[in-house]
Amino acid sequence: MPETAPRWTELTAADAAFTEEQLPGLLDRLAGYPLAELESAGSPVLSLFREAGGPGLLIPARHGGLGLDCGGALRVQSALATRSPSLGVGTMMHHLAVVSFVEYLRVHVGDDAPQWSLLAAVARDRRLLASASSEARRGDDALVPRTTATAVAGGEEFLLSGAKKPCSLARSMDILTTSVRVCSEDERNGTVALAVIPAGLDGIQVRPFWNSPVLAAAESEEIVLDDVRVPAVMLLPGGHPERGMDELQTRAWIWFEILACGTYLGTAQALFDRAAHASRTDRRALGEAAADLYACRAACAAAAETFDTGASAEKAMAAALLARLHVEERLPELCSRLARLLGGLAFVTGPDPAYLLAAARALAFHPPGRAPAAESVGRHLAGEPLDLSIF
Repeated sequence: MPETAPRWTELTAADAAFTEEQLPGLLDRLAGYPLAELESAGSPVLSLFREAGGPGLLIPARHGGLGLDCGGALRVQSALATRSPSLGVGTMMHHLAVVSFVEYLRVHVGDDAPQWSLLAAVARDRRLLASASSEARRGDDALVPRTTATAVAGGEEFLLSGAKKPCSLARSMDILTTSVRVCSEDERNGTVALAVIPAGLDGIQVRPFWNSPVLAAAESEEIVLDDVRVPAVMLLPGGHPERGMDELQTRAWIWFEILACGTYLGTAQALFDRAAHASRTDRRALGEAAADLYACRAACAAAAETFDTGASAEKAMAAALLARLHVEERLPELCSRLARLLGGLAFVTGPDPAYLLAAARALAFHPPGRAPAAESVGRHLAGEPLDLSIF
Protein backbone atom coordinates (compact mmCIF):
# COMPACT_ATOMS: atom_id res chain seq x y z
CA MET A 1 0.00 0.00 0.00
CA PRO A 2 1.49 3.38 -0.94
CA GLU A 3 2.39 5.89 1.73
CA THR A 4 -0.47 8.14 0.61
CA ALA A 5 -3.04 5.54 1.72
CA PRO A 6 -2.40 4.96 5.44
CA ARG A 7 -3.95 2.20 7.46
CA TRP A 8 -7.38 2.82 8.90
CA THR A 9 -7.52 3.87 12.55
CA GLU A 10 -10.07 2.80 15.13
CA LEU A 11 -12.11 5.92 14.31
CA THR A 12 -12.32 5.10 10.61
CA ALA A 13 -12.02 1.30 10.43
CA ALA A 14 -15.68 0.50 11.18
CA ASP A 15 -16.97 2.55 8.25
CA ALA A 16 -14.27 1.07 6.04
CA ALA A 17 -15.37 -2.46 7.00
CA PHE A 18 -19.00 -1.58 6.31
CA THR A 19 -18.04 -0.16 2.92
CA GLU A 20 -16.08 -3.32 2.11
CA GLU A 21 -19.25 -5.34 2.78
CA GLN A 22 -21.24 -3.20 0.34
CA LEU A 23 -18.59 -2.64 -2.35
CA PRO A 24 -16.04 -5.44 -2.01
CA GLY A 25 -12.53 -4.55 -3.06
CA LEU A 26 -13.14 -0.89 -3.89
CA LEU A 27 -11.23 0.62 -0.97
CA ASP A 28 -8.24 -1.64 -1.59
CA ARG A 29 -8.19 -0.68 -5.26
CA LEU A 30 -8.31 3.01 -4.36
CA ALA A 31 -5.44 2.46 -1.94
CA GLY A 32 -3.30 1.32 -4.84
CA TYR A 33 -3.08 4.85 -6.24
CA PRO A 34 -1.43 8.01 -4.88
CA LEU A 35 -3.95 10.61 -3.76
CA ALA A 36 -2.76 13.06 -6.43
CA GLU A 37 -3.63 10.56 -9.16
CA LEU A 38 -7.03 9.79 -7.66
CA GLU A 39 -7.85 13.50 -7.56
CA SER A 40 -6.63 14.41 -11.06
CA ALA A 41 -8.78 15.09 -14.12
CA GLY A 42 -7.80 11.71 -15.57
CA SER A 43 -8.60 9.83 -12.36
CA PRO A 44 -9.87 6.22 -12.37
CA VAL A 45 -12.13 6.76 -9.33
CA LEU A 46 -15.49 6.90 -11.12
CA SER A 47 -14.67 3.84 -13.22
CA LEU A 48 -13.64 1.95 -10.09
CA PHE A 49 -16.84 3.01 -8.32
CA ARG A 50 -18.91 1.85 -11.28
CA GLU A 51 -17.10 -1.50 -11.49
CA ALA A 52 -17.69 -2.11 -7.77
CA GLY A 53 -21.46 -1.67 -8.14
CA GLY A 54 -21.61 1.72 -6.43
CA PRO A 55 -24.40 3.18 -8.60
CA GLY A 56 -26.94 0.87 -6.93
CA LEU A 57 -26.15 1.73 -3.31
CA LEU A 58 -29.35 3.70 -2.62
CA ILE A 59 -31.68 1.95 -5.05
CA PRO A 60 -34.21 -0.19 -3.12
CA ALA A 61 -33.29 -3.86 -2.86
CA ARG A 62 -36.57 -4.95 -4.46
CA HIS A 63 -35.44 -3.11 -7.58
CA GLY A 64 -31.96 -4.58 -7.71
CA GLY A 65 -30.00 -2.15 -5.56
CA LEU A 66 -28.37 -2.41 -2.16
CA GLY A 67 -31.09 -0.35 -0.47
CA LEU A 68 -28.92 1.57 1.98
CA ASP A 69 -30.66 4.03 4.27
CA CYS A 70 -29.24 7.47 5.01
CA GLY A 71 -27.11 6.20 7.90
CA GLY A 72 -25.56 3.49 5.76
CA ALA A 73 -24.95 5.88 2.89
CA LEU A 74 -23.27 8.29 5.29
CA ARG A 75 -20.81 5.60 6.36
CA VAL A 76 -19.91 4.68 2.78
CA GLN A 77 -19.52 8.31 1.71
CA SER A 78 -17.18 9.05 4.61
CA ALA A 79 -15.01 6.01 3.89
CA LEU A 80 -14.80 6.63 0.15
CA ALA A 81 -14.02 10.32 0.63
CA THR A 82 -11.25 9.40 3.06
CA ARG A 83 -9.53 7.71 0.14
CA SER A 84 -10.66 10.23 -2.52
CA PRO A 85 -12.56 13.46 -1.76
CA SER A 86 -13.42 13.82 -5.46
CA LEU A 87 -15.05 10.40 -5.48
CA GLY A 88 -17.11 11.40 -2.47
CA VAL A 89 -18.27 14.65 -4.07
CA GLY A 90 -19.04 13.15 -7.47
CA THR A 91 -20.94 10.14 -6.16
CA MET A 92 -22.82 12.31 -3.67
CA MET A 93 -24.47 14.00 -6.65
CA HIS A 94 -25.27 10.62 -8.24
CA HIS A 95 -26.94 9.57 -4.99
CA LEU A 96 -28.90 12.82 -4.83
CA ALA A 97 -30.26 12.20 -8.34
CA VAL A 98 -31.16 8.63 -7.37
CA VAL A 99 -32.96 9.48 -4.13
CA SER A 100 -34.85 12.34 -5.79
CA PHE A 101 -36.08 9.85 -8.39
CA VAL A 102 -36.91 7.25 -5.73
CA GLU A 103 -38.87 9.74 -3.62
CA TYR A 104 -40.77 10.95 -6.70
CA LEU A 105 -41.76 7.44 -7.77
CA ARG A 106 -42.87 6.44 -4.29
CA VAL A 107 -45.17 9.45 -4.00
CA HIS A 108 -46.50 9.74 -7.55
CA VAL A 109 -46.63 6.22 -9.02
CA GLY A 110 -46.22 3.67 -6.20
CA ASP A 111 -43.75 0.85 -5.63
CA ASP A 112 -44.94 -1.42 -8.46
CA ALA A 113 -45.06 1.06 -11.35
CA PRO A 114 -43.11 0.31 -14.56
CA GLN A 115 -40.99 3.46 -14.12
CA TRP A 116 -38.95 1.59 -11.51
CA SER A 117 -37.41 -0.41 -14.35
CA LEU A 118 -35.12 2.53 -15.09
CA LEU A 119 -33.67 2.45 -11.58
CA ALA A 120 -33.38 -1.33 -11.80
CA ALA A 121 -31.31 -0.81 -14.95
CA VAL A 122 -29.12 1.74 -13.14
CA ALA A 123 -28.28 -0.87 -10.51
CA ARG A 124 -27.95 -3.77 -12.95
CA ASP A 125 -25.90 -1.95 -15.60
CA ARG A 126 -24.02 0.27 -13.12
CA ARG A 127 -25.04 3.53 -14.72
CA LEU A 128 -24.12 6.94 -13.33
CA LEU A 129 -26.71 9.70 -12.96
CA ALA A 130 -25.91 13.39 -13.14
CA SER A 131 -28.29 16.16 -12.12
CA ALA A 132 -28.58 19.36 -14.14
CA SER A 133 -31.30 20.82 -11.94
CA SER A 134 -30.74 24.45 -11.02
CA GLU A 135 -28.59 25.40 -8.08
CA ALA A 136 -30.59 26.46 -5.08
CA ARG A 137 -31.26 30.18 -5.09
CA ARG A 138 -33.28 32.53 -2.94
CA GLY A 139 -36.20 34.67 -4.05
CA ASP A 140 -39.80 34.41 -5.21
CA ASP A 141 -38.87 32.27 -8.23
CA ALA A 142 -36.42 30.03 -6.40
CA LEU A 143 -38.47 26.89 -7.02
CA VAL A 144 -39.08 27.60 -10.72
CA PRO A 145 -36.49 25.76 -12.86
CA ARG A 146 -34.53 27.80 -15.37
CA THR A 147 -34.39 24.88 -17.79
CA THR A 148 -37.48 24.79 -20.01
CA ALA A 149 -39.33 21.97 -21.75
CA THR A 150 -41.28 23.34 -24.71
CA ALA A 151 -43.98 21.12 -26.19
CA VAL A 152 -43.77 20.26 -29.90
CA ALA A 153 -45.45 17.68 -32.14
CA GLY A 154 -48.79 18.27 -30.47
CA GLY A 155 -47.37 17.69 -27.02
CA GLU A 156 -45.96 14.25 -27.85
CA GLU A 157 -42.39 15.58 -27.66
CA PHE A 158 -40.53 18.36 -25.86
CA LEU A 159 -37.46 20.48 -26.56
CA LEU A 160 -35.27 20.95 -23.48
CA SER A 161 -33.16 24.10 -23.21
CA GLY A 162 -31.00 25.33 -20.35
CA ALA A 163 -27.63 24.99 -18.67
CA LYS A 164 -26.11 23.95 -15.36
CA LYS A 165 -22.64 24.73 -14.05
CA PRO A 166 -21.02 23.12 -12.27
CA CYS A 167 -22.55 19.70 -12.89
CA SER A 168 -20.69 16.77 -11.35
CA LEU A 169 -20.11 13.57 -13.34
CA ALA A 170 -20.43 15.58 -16.54
CA ARG A 171 -18.04 13.37 -18.50
CA SER A 172 -18.98 9.98 -17.05
CA MET A 173 -22.76 10.29 -16.79
CA ASP A 174 -25.01 7.76 -18.50
CA ILE A 175 -28.28 9.42 -17.54
CA LEU A 176 -29.06 13.09 -16.98
CA THR A 177 -31.84 14.26 -14.69
CA THR A 178 -33.09 17.81 -14.50
CA SER A 179 -36.15 19.63 -13.25
CA VAL A 180 -37.79 21.65 -16.02
CA ARG A 181 -40.50 24.30 -16.41
CA VAL A 182 -43.07 23.03 -18.88
CA CYS A 183 -44.20 25.37 -21.67
CA SER A 184 -47.24 23.95 -23.46
CA GLU A 185 -50.75 24.83 -24.60
CA ASP A 186 -52.51 22.42 -22.27
CA GLU A 187 -52.93 21.92 -18.53
CA ARG A 188 -49.23 21.10 -18.16
CA ASN A 189 -48.18 24.68 -18.91
CA GLY A 190 -46.28 26.25 -16.01
CA THR A 191 -45.85 23.00 -14.13
CA VAL A 192 -42.52 21.58 -13.01
CA ALA A 193 -41.49 18.17 -14.32
CA LEU A 194 -38.50 15.90 -13.81
CA ALA A 195 -36.74 14.99 -17.06
CA VAL A 196 -34.79 11.73 -17.05
CA ILE A 197 -32.89 11.35 -20.32
CA PRO A 198 -29.96 9.43 -21.85
CA ALA A 199 -26.78 11.49 -21.62
CA GLY A 200 -25.86 10.84 -25.26
CA LEU A 201 -28.82 12.58 -26.88
CA ASP A 202 -28.18 15.16 -29.59
CA GLY A 203 -28.04 18.67 -28.18
CA ILE A 204 -26.44 17.76 -24.84
CA GLN A 205 -23.06 19.47 -24.63
CA VAL A 206 -20.33 19.27 -22.00
CA ARG A 207 -18.20 22.40 -21.78
CA PRO A 208 -15.09 22.96 -19.66
CA PHE A 209 -15.83 24.90 -16.49
CA TRP A 210 -13.84 23.59 -13.50
CA ASN A 211 -10.36 25.14 -13.57
CA SER A 212 -9.28 24.31 -10.02
CA PRO A 213 -7.10 21.25 -9.34
CA VAL A 214 -9.11 20.67 -6.15
CA LEU A 215 -11.84 18.03 -6.62
CA ALA A 216 -11.09 17.85 -10.35
CA ALA A 217 -11.93 14.14 -10.52
CA ALA A 218 -15.57 14.90 -9.66
CA GLU A 219 -15.93 16.10 -13.29
CA SER A 220 -17.86 19.25 -12.41
CA GLU A 221 -18.23 20.92 -15.80
CA GLU A 222 -20.97 22.87 -17.58
CA ILE A 223 -23.88 20.97 -19.09
CA VAL A 224 -25.77 22.75 -21.87
CA LEU A 225 -29.12 21.55 -23.22
CA ASP A 226 -29.66 23.02 -26.68
CA ASP A 227 -33.13 22.05 -27.94
CA VAL A 228 -32.74 18.45 -26.83
CA ARG A 229 -35.70 16.59 -28.32
CA VAL A 230 -37.25 14.00 -26.01
CA PRO A 231 -40.53 12.06 -26.01
CA ALA A 232 -43.10 13.17 -23.47
CA VAL A 233 -42.68 9.89 -21.59
CA MET A 234 -39.22 11.06 -20.46
CA LEU A 235 -40.83 13.86 -18.44
CA LEU A 236 -42.22 12.81 -15.09
CA PRO A 237 -45.05 15.22 -14.33
CA GLY A 238 -45.10 17.27 -11.17
CA GLY A 239 -47.23 20.19 -10.11
CA HIS A 240 -47.18 23.95 -10.04
CA PRO A 241 -44.34 25.53 -8.04
CA GLU A 242 -45.26 26.33 -4.47
CA ARG A 243 -44.07 29.27 -2.43
CA GLY A 244 -42.08 26.95 -0.23
CA MET A 245 -40.41 23.59 -0.65
CA ASP A 246 -42.73 20.62 -0.83
CA GLU A 247 -41.93 17.50 1.17
CA LEU A 248 -40.18 15.75 -1.74
CA GLN A 249 -37.80 18.67 -2.23
CA THR A 250 -37.18 18.92 1.50
CA ARG A 251 -36.37 15.22 1.79
CA ALA A 252 -33.92 15.45 -1.12
CA TRP A 253 -32.13 18.36 0.56
CA ILE A 254 -31.95 16.41 3.84
CA TRP A 255 -30.12 13.64 2.00
CA PHE A 256 -27.82 16.21 0.45
CA GLU A 257 -26.89 17.98 3.69
CA ILE A 258 -26.12 14.77 5.57
CA LEU A 259 -24.13 13.16 2.76
CA ALA A 260 -22.25 16.39 2.07
CA CYS A 261 -21.15 16.57 5.70
CA GLY A 262 -20.04 12.96 5.66
CA THR A 263 -18.19 13.43 2.39
CA TYR A 264 -16.17 16.42 3.53
CA LEU A 265 -15.47 14.80 6.88
CA GLY A 266 -13.52 12.31 4.78
CA THR A 267 -10.84 14.98 4.31
CA ALA A 268 -10.39 15.26 8.08
CA GLN A 269 -10.37 11.47 8.40
CA ALA A 270 -7.64 11.23 5.75
CA LEU A 271 -5.50 13.72 7.66
CA PHE A 272 -6.27 12.01 10.97
CA ASP A 273 -5.22 8.58 9.73
CA ARG A 274 -1.96 10.04 8.44
CA ALA A 275 -1.28 11.84 11.72
CA ALA A 276 -2.12 8.76 13.81
CA HIS A 277 0.44 6.67 11.95
CA ALA A 278 3.18 9.31 12.00
CA SER A 279 5.89 8.34 14.48
CA ARG A 280 6.36 11.70 16.21
CA THR A 281 2.80 12.98 16.44
CA ASP A 282 1.87 14.68 19.72
CA ARG A 283 -0.48 12.06 21.17
CA ARG A 284 -2.33 14.48 23.41
CA ALA A 285 -3.06 16.78 20.49
CA LEU A 286 -4.08 13.76 18.44
CA GLY A 287 -6.55 12.74 21.14
CA GLU A 288 -8.05 16.24 21.23
CA ALA A 289 -8.44 16.18 17.46
CA ALA A 290 -10.01 12.72 17.68
CA ALA A 291 -12.63 14.06 20.10
CA ASP A 292 -13.57 16.82 17.65
CA LEU A 293 -13.74 14.38 14.75
CA TYR A 294 -15.85 11.99 16.81
CA ALA A 295 -18.30 14.79 17.68
CA CYS A 296 -18.66 15.77 14.03
CA ARG A 297 -19.28 12.18 12.99
CA ALA A 298 -21.78 11.71 15.82
CA ALA A 299 -23.73 14.81 14.77
CA CYS A 300 -24.04 13.47 11.22
CA ALA A 301 -25.04 10.00 12.43
CA ALA A 302 -27.69 11.49 14.72
CA ALA A 303 -29.17 13.50 11.86
CA ALA A 304 -29.24 10.41 9.65
CA GLU A 305 -30.96 8.38 12.37
CA THR A 306 -33.58 11.10 12.83
CA PHE A 307 -34.33 10.93 9.12
CA ASP A 308 -34.25 7.12 8.86
CA THR A 309 -36.61 6.60 11.81
CA GLY A 310 -39.43 8.50 10.13
CA ALA A 311 -39.29 11.98 11.63
CA SER A 312 -41.24 14.71 9.88
CA ALA A 313 -39.45 16.49 7.06
CA GLU A 314 -39.19 19.64 9.18
CA LYS A 315 -37.69 17.82 12.17
CA ALA A 316 -35.27 15.85 10.01
CA MET A 317 -34.18 18.98 8.16
CA ALA A 318 -33.57 20.80 11.44
CA ALA A 319 -31.34 17.92 12.56
CA ALA A 320 -29.50 17.92 9.23
CA LEU A 321 -28.88 21.67 9.45
CA LEU A 322 -27.60 21.36 13.02
CA ALA A 323 -25.10 18.75 11.83
CA ARG A 324 -24.13 20.91 8.87
CA LEU A 325 -23.58 23.98 11.04
CA HIS A 326 -21.41 22.02 13.47
CA VAL A 327 -19.31 20.30 10.81
CA GLU A 328 -18.83 23.42 8.71
CA GLU A 329 -17.69 25.34 11.80
CA ARG A 330 -15.29 22.69 13.10
CA LEU A 331 -13.91 21.15 9.91
CA PRO A 332 -11.44 23.82 8.69
CA GLU A 333 -9.86 24.30 12.11
CA LEU A 334 -9.77 20.55 12.72
CA CYS A 335 -7.99 19.93 9.42
CA SER A 336 -5.53 22.73 10.16
CA ARG A 337 -4.67 21.16 13.51
CA LEU A 338 -4.18 17.76 11.93
CA ALA A 339 -1.93 19.21 9.23
CA ARG A 340 0.07 20.94 11.94
CA LEU A 341 0.42 17.60 13.74
CA LEU A 342 1.87 16.09 10.57
CA GLY A 343 4.51 18.81 10.61
CA GLY A 344 6.15 21.16 8.18
CA LEU A 345 8.29 18.48 6.59
CA ALA A 346 5.22 16.50 5.52
CA PHE A 347 3.65 19.70 4.21
CA VAL A 348 6.60 20.69 2.01
CA THR A 349 7.70 17.25 0.80
CA GLY A 350 4.35 15.92 -0.41
CA PRO A 351 1.13 17.33 -1.88
CA ASP A 352 -1.43 15.53 0.28
CA PRO A 353 -1.74 17.74 3.41
CA ALA A 354 -2.16 20.95 1.40
CA TYR A 355 -4.61 19.28 -0.97
CA LEU A 356 -6.78 17.88 1.82
CA LEU A 357 -6.81 21.26 3.58
CA ALA A 358 -8.10 22.90 0.40
CA ALA A 359 -10.70 20.21 -0.28
CA ALA A 360 -12.11 20.53 3.25
CA ARG A 361 -13.01 24.17 2.62
CA ALA A 362 -15.42 23.33 -0.19
CA LEU A 363 -18.25 22.31 2.15
CA ALA A 364 -18.86 26.00 2.81
CA PHE A 365 -19.60 26.56 -0.88
CA HIS A 366 -22.65 24.27 -0.92
CA PRO A 367 -26.08 25.68 -0.03
CA PRO A 368 -27.37 26.92 2.29
CA GLY A 369 -25.19 29.77 3.51
CA ARG A 370 -24.08 29.51 7.11
CA ALA A 371 -25.67 32.73 8.41
CA PRO A 372 -29.20 32.14 7.07
CA ALA A 373 -29.05 28.47 8.08
CA ALA A 374 -28.10 29.37 11.65
CA GLU A 375 -30.87 31.97 11.88
CA SER A 376 -33.44 29.54 10.48
CA VAL A 377 -32.50 26.85 13.00
CA GLY A 378 -32.40 29.35 15.85
CA ARG A 379 -35.86 30.67 15.06
CA HIS A 380 -37.17 27.12 14.71
CA LEU A 381 -35.83 26.11 18.10
CA ALA A 382 -37.50 29.20 19.54
CA GLY A 383 -40.85 27.96 18.29
CA GLU A 384 -41.17 29.24 14.72
CA PRO A 385 -41.61 27.11 11.58
CA LEU A 386 -38.33 26.17 9.92
CA ASP A 387 -37.58 28.68 7.16
CA LEU A 388 -36.56 26.72 4.05
CA SER A 389 -36.24 29.77 1.82
CA ILE A 390 -32.57 29.67 2.87
CA PHE A 391 -31.97 27.20 0.03
